[in-house]
Amino acid sequence: MAKIDDRPESGLHAAFDRSDAHRGSPDKQLAAWLSEVDVGVIEIDAEQRVVRFNGAAERLTGWSIVEARGALLDRVLRLIPAAGTTSGEPDIDVGEMNELFDEAAPAKVAPALTPRREPVAPLAPVIIDEGALRTPGAPLAAPDGGPSGRPPGRYTALLERRDGSVIPILHTIGALTGRPTREGQRDSKPPPAPGQLILFRELGAPGPLPIHPAKPRYDALTRLLDRYAIIDRIEEALNDCRKTGTPYALCYIDLDRFRLVNATCGHEAGDDLLQWVATRVHEIVGPKDAAGRIGGDEFVLLLADKSEREAERVARDLQICLLEFRFGWAEKTFSIGASIGLVVLTPHFERAVDVLGAADHACRIAKENGRGRLQVYLDDQHQQMTTSRRSMQWVASLQRHLAEGRLRLYSQGIHPLVKPGAARAPHGAHFEVLVRQLGEDGRFYSPVGIIQAAEQSGLIHVIDRYVARQAFRLIGAMPQHALRRLDTCSINLSGVSLLREGLLDFLVEQLHRAQVPPSKICFEITETAALANLGEVLWFMQELGAMGCRFAIDDFGSGHASYGYLESLPVDYVKIDGMFVRDLQDNTLHRAIVESVHRIGDTLGIKTVAEQVENQEIADLLTSMGIHYAQGWHFDKPQPLVDLCASLRAQGDPSDPDPTGSPAGR
Repeated sequence: MAKIDDRPESGLHAAFDRSDAHRGSPDKQLAAWLSEVDVGVIEIDAEQRVVRFNGAAERLTGWSIVEARGALLDRVLRLIPAAGTTSGEPDIDVGEMNELFDEAAPAKVAPALTPRREPVAPLAPVIIDEGALRTPGAPLAAPDGGPSGRPPGRYTALLERRDGSVIPILHTIGALTGRPTREGQRDSKPPPAPGQLILFRELGAPGPLPIHPAKPRYDALTRLLDRYAIIDRIEEALNDCRKTGTPYALCYIDLDRFRLVNATCGHEAGDDLLQWVATRVHEIVGPKDAAGRIGGDEFVLLLADKSEREAERVARDLQICLLEFRFGWAEKTFSIGASIGLVVLTPHFERAVDVLGAADHACRIAKENGRGRLQVYLDDQHQQMTTSRRSMQWVASLQRHLAEGRLRLYSQGIHPLVKPGAARAPHGAHFEVLVRQLGEDGRFYSPVGIIQAAEQSGLIHVIDRYVARQAFRLIGAMPQHALRRLDTCSINLSGVSLLREGLLDFLVEQLHRAQVPPSKICFEITETAALANLGEVLWFMQELGAMGCRFAIDDFGSGHASYGYLESLPVDYVKIDGMFVRDLQDNTLHRAIVESVHRIGDTLGIKTVAEQVENQEIADLLTSMGIHYAQGWHFDKPQPLVDLCASLRAQGDPSDPDPTGSPAGR
């Protein structure tokens, strides 16, 4: 067994790469020399991953050899192009490589650090013969043997070190040739793909030169500005807008089908797509504009000297370009569109984050309206955005608000429809549990914004469990005679809650603790949640159904509207979405949909419930169709669940339920 050398490493890192110990003498000589010169040397393979890394590169970048090996070059060597560099201009030629290795060269004073804001094209490669490097001190003459003509003291880039500090450097990149064949290597083995060698040296003044991180910062994948840099540019634009009146507009771009590409083809394909989109965005950026990637598949484009109409034209041109593009990967082809929110900067925006929030809000509206759209942010949307933000803040303190009782349970009745002349069967209270938000003014408001914010933040399951627990407590506290007057209490469960582990155990525990008969409870599940998670929903229904609980499919027809899965689910009720009920008198198509739902349900033994019934004419029409139940303001308005329970207790102790039916509210 070979003995492992446990001697401490010298400060000079006695080898260019610790894996070089097994190599032949020439490589050892090269490695030893490269470890002693004060020049960072990084060798990368054809995939831009680090192969070798010398001690100077370790010191200058702040990355250790072990950490750097195998990493992508952009992660280890973060370069900010030098000011004044134009696209396609070589930063340094072969002749200047002599200057990099000239240990006797006097230290140069670093110029003012004013990094370029736009990324530049890759450095023009030069050919480096590794054989020439094998002789320590061998000069690397330029092809023409002449001087480069570069002004003395000019740096070629700023190197952002791992600790965030920045230093000016001279650097170059070249293709490796002349690598000798290893001893014992088979002739039939193909040569390795040509790599590249990056040489860089600090352009320092006497003593250390501490420099704070330069702005702007770039996104590593797309080379567009990152989120913090784009916020800085928006702040500058706001100040300029206030002082000079210069018009600015901000476009918030969200790809519509990026997740499909990621899920189907993997993250490598997704990265490739993002880089292509970044290229298209960068092509339309003017000298005063700015473009950034602020996260995931979201991009921002800040347009200077553009009116609303001009900015809208630029945004639509980009939208058409993305829509016409077909992204191909592994024999799959995807159409890529984008939803765009556009906001014109005005002095009423106090901060950059307000502008970004307004553009994001407009983009979400574009998505909600069918994707692939452009939505301009209008002043009347400010109140809507403010309300949305307050809802998010409310949800952020959800547990405190629930503990303070700021979410109250209401109820609304579900009433049987009986044809004229037919006998009215005895029927107890049948209602759906709703919620209302208690405002700061003591009034109750619709919680639609809070529910949406809870769904977006993934906290809707907290509200679902709170509602179920509170409803069980109120029902379980009723005396037996009142409980006999209760037929069905319907409680909504979101799709997010159904996927949360432990929901079934929670509901069973709460039912037992409150001593509520499971036959009194019906859980309402939206059609989209049922169809999207059919296996989990079926198991959930079977387990609770065995205890006696019932189930309803809510908002039927608003989602996939698939009749086929009703046969496989143990459903007791189908609630027809109100969008088909409200205009039933005038819309023959909606009337046909309602009739078809009822016929399918009747065939399967499923009761049908029509939502949002607003007048007697619609109620009569539903009754003539044979719909079993109706719910809406025509029958009753929502009322506190506490009041409903109190009315059931106050009706005495009959041996049978009230034959006239009990008014229900929610």
